[in-house]
Amino acid sequence: MIHGESYKPIVAEAAKKSADKIYNRIMITHLLMDEAQENRVGGAVGFNMRTGDFHVFRAKAVIVAAGGASHIFKPRAVGEGMGRTWYAPWSNGSAYALPIAAGAKMTQMENRIVLCRFKDGYGPVGAYFLHLKTYTQNANGENYEKKWYDQTKELVGEYIDHHPTPTCLRNHAFIQETMAGGGPIHMVTTEAFQDPHLETVGWENFLGMTVGQAVVWASQNIDPKYTNPELTTSEPYVMGSHATCSGAWVSGPEDLSPPEYFWGYNRMLTIDGLFGAGDTVGGSAHKFSSGSFTEGRLAAKAAVKYIEDKKAEGLKVSDKQCEDFKVKVYKPLENYTVAQNEITGGTVSPSYISPIQGLQRLQRIMDEYVGGIATNYMTNANMLKRGLELLAWLEEDLENVGAEDYHQLMRAWELKHRALTSQCVTEHTMFREETRWPGYYYRGDHMKLDDDNWHCLTVSRRDPKTGKFSMEKVPVYHIVDENEKKKAS
Repeated sequence: MIHGESYKPIVAEAAKKSADKIYNRIMITHLLMDEAQENRVGGAVGFNMRTGDFHVFRAKAVIVAAGGASHIFKPRAVGEGMGRTWYAPWSNGSAYALPIAAGAKMTQMENRIVLCRFKDGYGPVGAYFLHLKTYTQNANGENYEKKWYDQTKELVGEYIDHHPTPTCLRNHAFIQETMAGGGPIHMVTTEAFQDPHLETVGWENFLGMTVGQAVVWASQNIDPKYTNPELTTSEPYVMGSHATCSGAWVSGPEDLSPPEYFWGYNRMLTIDGLFGAGDTVGGSAHKFSSGSFTEGRLAAKAAVKYIEDKKAEGLKVSDKQCEDFKVKVYKPLENYTVAQNEITGGTVSPSYISPIQGLQRLQRIMDEYVGGIATNYMTNANMLKRGLELLAWLEEDLENVGAEDYHQLMRAWELKHRALTSQCVTEHTMFREETRWPGYYYRGDHMKLDDDNWHCLTVSRRDPKTGKFSMEKVPVYHIVDENEKKKAS
């Protein structure tokens, strides 16, 4: 198993050795654009979250390697548990919002992920399935997944016969069994934990990955050696480096890509000089950590070649562009300073909203209209249209978000990035008129998978001037022969 306490410092040390200069605690809020040549990046701006200093980075090439989007849907953990998620709570969608705002194309943003996790602590289950060979059952001790085989085959056809069973389809059986009254669902740990070695592995996984789950079990008198713990499904996340394909539409490698999917430099977005890696890049799922830093290396090499090929000559980024962004960046501080004395108690102001108020409003919109836990991941065109309307009003109100200090200024810009990412997710979800991933979300008005019309990738672009999204379908090319894939599985 990977242990984060040792793995992260090793990767960080390698990064430190390779970098000429490192800037810590800088929140990047906007990308700079070249004023001499259309559709070319010119750098980035942001602020120091401790000192408040404004930073301008003029650059010949930019690599976006920020995190995906947690906390855009309302989590199951609320109140005193708010902030407990499976994915990093500080992943605020900057990987997507930065290129979206600049006008880059995005792909598969509807393809969010929902995870089966141990209840209340979000403890991971994959390690238990793989290492301990555990399995799940309903409240009556039955293998419920096979009960939903025929119903699932009606929705997705032959995909249910793939091995291993796709994660979303296992989720689907879980959700259907719970809705039918078969819950709660449990993981059977009592068999594996009789083996002292496996018991040790089981506990070490939690102490190394999610110690909070072990604390939850202790508080509820659950010893997995004697009691099978309960499972649940998480709220949706948008994470292009995990099991989904959400992210920026980038150039593929020259040796494998069809001609129209290669535009000069591997991992370059549809904005010249702008590259991506990890969560940022769409259409390349299952990268996880090692794949993400490998993709970062590919992007870095391509960015250097882009510069060496003199593609970044003659860049112009005016002081005015930087100053305009500076005014925008600090506006939440001004909003609060001007209006703070309008209220003498509480937190509700007639003139500004706080970042936490805006975040809770965003999460409720996404939860209730875009297929969150409130609706058992169900949505439809009418709900999505209403969601887009509410998101547009939220966007207007975020001009009046207030920040009392630099930490809250960070929260304000995290919220703005999450809100823009959420708009893109909602536009994509409405565009794809099928249910391709039952168990991740359902289009109630198009409940079946439709390979005839939707065996394709979805691509969007937001016009930076109007804020309007345009959508298109692009073909899927199967680089690996389908028969080979079936043999492998």
